[in-house]
Amino acid sequence: MKNKIEFDIFIKGNVVDLVVLTEEVIDKTNWYKWFNVEENTKHMQKHYYPNSKELQLKYFKEEIDGNDKKLQLGIVRKDKNLLCGVISLSNIDHLNGCCEIGLIIGEAEARKIKYFIEAVKLTCNHAFDTLNINRIYSGTISKEIDELFCRILGFEHEGLSRQAVFKNGAYHDVYRHALLKENRKTL
Repeated sequence: MKNKIEFDIFIKGNVVDLVVLTEEVIDKTNWYKWFNVEENTKHMQKHYYPNSKELQLKYFKEEIDGNDKKLQLGIVRKDKNLLCGVISLSNIDHLNGCCEIGLIIGEAEARKIKYFIEAVKLTCNHAFDTLNINRIYSGTISKEIDELFCRILGFEHEGLSRQAVFKNGAYHDVYRHALLKENRKTL
């Protein structure tokens, strides 16, 4: 991280806090750079075009700031005060009580399962208990990530979208999974 930053904590955790994303966070962290690192995005629909601080700021202003259909928060390692990732609830549909969850852990030193798991749990609990969401869904081209969501976080497999994503020179299946509020035993 370039400069010391005092994050505005939105949800406190044990090993990570989920924080409010601001223009200052864009300016003083590596957030925008994560999407230029192929290793970070190998399982995502990212890294098709380069990202810059200006593009990240534009994304923030147009897609995050004031958007009631999306909640995007920074993931901060408490022990280092390091923004290591972002997590989002998108396509928030209050009428049908559902939304999509997605995240990236962009800092290599933070690619530990404990940060991933706690960030997902905190976000899902917020969705269920505060936003009155009933169903959280997601998808990935990685069978391992799908199994992690299902085995560790209690999501259930919902299906497969065959050859739905073009990535790294080939079409990939997308593994779909979801968690219902009534089945969140593991959170």
